[in-house]
Amino acid sequence: MMARGPLWYQAFEARPDARVRLYCLPCAGGGASTYRPWMPFVPDWVELRAVRLPGRQARHREPAFEDCETAAQAVAEWLSAEEGPYALFGHSMGAMLAYRATRILQAEGAALPALLAAASWPVHGVPHVTMPDPDDDDDAFCAKAAGLAGPATDLLDDPDVRALVLPVMRADFRLCRSYVYREEAPLPVPVSVFGGDDDPVTPAETLSDWKEHGEPVLGPRLFRGGHFFLQEHVGDLTAAVMTDLADVLGSSPGGRRAVG
Repeated sequence: MMARGPLWYQAFEARPDARVRLYCLPCAGGGASTYRPWMPFVPDWVELRAVRLPGRQARHREPAFEDCETAAQAVAEWLSAEEGPYALFGHSMGAMLAYRATRILQAEGAALPALLAAASWPVHGVPHVTMPDPDDDDDAFCAKAAGLAGPATDLLDDPDVRALVLPVMRADFRLCRSYVYREEAPLPVPVSVFGGDDDPVTPAETLSDWKEHGEPVLGPRLFRGGHFFLQEHVGDLTAAVMTDLADVLGSSPGGRRAVG
């Protein structure tokens, strides 16, 4: 049975009086703890909830998703029960899942996020050649993953670490490769777009793909760095997301309902 409710997220600090909940989805190979460094920069009116995907950390006994639509449907299912304003942030794979979950919520007539913030992922998808191949042998897979300079990739030479994380990483990259772009009308949701100015996976120019997929689209805004630029710009990125969220809530204090 799929987990529900709090198993899906970790709130680093409960804020029952917060005006909005911000759900943050991780990149391939990442977990909820990725977003703990954001906490010193999150204002009191926001409760940050880091999304826990199956197969890692507190949900390590559950099988990891290997298909984008299955994962997005599961995320949308528990978000559909969300009461009050909420927003989504995703990095790379997390941005992909946040986008597809929002599309599913729209199709179901459910409440939509007040803001969708996407980092290091173009809406048309990422060329497979830029990603580690989940069917490669361990050495080749780890070498490609290390080249992205992602979380804990410097530990992949340790056999014990490999045994622990490679199954999840392989599943995540299968999930990423399963994404299929669909030509659709813009989401009736503000979309904030962020990226690194030297990202080999998501070159800056590909982020302009978002311009016809939200109402309005804010950005893209670029930071110095590669695919994992956010590790070096936690404060500035968090501040940018919070500013956009404050602006959106100022004009729309509640979550948006799907239209059409």
